[in-house]
Amino acid sequence: MTANLVPGQNCPLPARELTVKISAGGEADFSAFLLNGAGKTERDEDFIFYGQTAAPAGALTLSPAGSSASFEVNLSRLSKRIEKIAFTVTSDQPSLAGLGRLDMEISDSGGVVARCEAKLSGRPEGALIVGEIYKRGAQWKFRYVDQGFNGGLKPLAEHFGVDIAADAPPPPEKKVSLSKISLTKNEPRVDLEKKKLRGGAFRVNLNWRRGKKKSGWGAFFGRGSGGIDLDLGAYVRTKDGAQTIVQALGDTFGFLERFPYVKLMGDDRTGDQAEGEWIYINGDKIDLIDEIIIYTFIYEGVPNWSETDAEVKIQIDGQPEIGTRLTGRDNSLPMAAIARIANKGGVLRVERLDQYFRGHKDMDKAFGWGFRWEAGRK
Repeated sequence: MTANLVPGQNCPLPARELTVKISAGGEADFSAFLLNGAGKTERDEDFIFYGQTAAPAGALTLSPAGSSASFEVNLSRLSKRIEKIAFTVTSDQPSLAGLGRLDMEISDSGGVVARCEAKLSGRPEGALIVGEIYKRGAQWKFRYVDQGFNGGLKPLAEHFGVDIAADAPPPPEKKVSLSKISLTKNEPRVDLEKKKLRGGAFRVNLNWRRGKKKSGWGAFFGRGSGGIDLDLGAYVRTKDGAQTIVQALGDTFGFLERFPYVKLMGDDRTGDQAEGEWIYINGDKIDLIDEIIIYTFIYEGVPNWSETDAEVKIQIDGQPEIGTRLTGRDNSLPMAAIARIANKGGVLRVERLDQYFRGHKDMDKAFGWGFRWEAGRK
């Protein structure tokens, strides 16, 4: 039976594996904070948002989609120090009232457990704690909170113990340099004014250092290697919901004049080419594209991101070049999600990801794509 909650009400959660869906009447940013008994985050990994979409051990994953988001929660995989998960929404609108509506559903394998609807008319706040999953003794429960914060992201993050300067994106109104923008942990996002682009005027470049010859193992398939061979790839989703992968592995190089309007321009097997590998995006079709996630993986060679000195540059005619480097936070994992390009109304939002995975399947699971993967080779 579904519980229709009003602010302050709670209900028990009968299952440990849950789906939390939040839908708004306009584009918004959705986040989750993993909290200790004092209601605070303890580590960077406890803040789940568009720049960090997965918690350790698969305890929680976020799949954002413009005006909605889905959180997959496995309470059995939560660290024992976590006693509460708060689900929040922030808006680029002047206030939450600009979203028009906001709905939340919690469901398990048996169906919808709880549903709540926020009343946004006239609300002046820019951020909202919608609801929270919390532990009471041995029982997990859900509470509809409906608590707003004036000022948006900063007071919301500080409420949960997050250092906004270190862990959260800059505000949308931040002015950007017209020469080059470097995306970092401190400033992981930039919004660029969208304009009509000619085909071929939108480019993504990956360049890296091959490194010394070594016997090694193929990072993905256990094959020998004479050095590090990185492959550039992209996940593409269009506004109509169609999605695909563009990469050399499997010969799925893509197309510019038809779906997915994204193409990998060759495969540098050596890393010695001065310009590395390129992906082109058809600027004339940018309004058809909803999201692109740029990634790379070590096809051959021992995983060592620090040694590759890999850098991705995003070049858009009439806009500053955007660059980000792979930090190699986990050198043992051969796949890295680098950046997300999201088409959000009047802007192109470019976000640094810097997330690492064992392979395509794990990355797919983290972002909720739903593809079927099979081993392959070039």
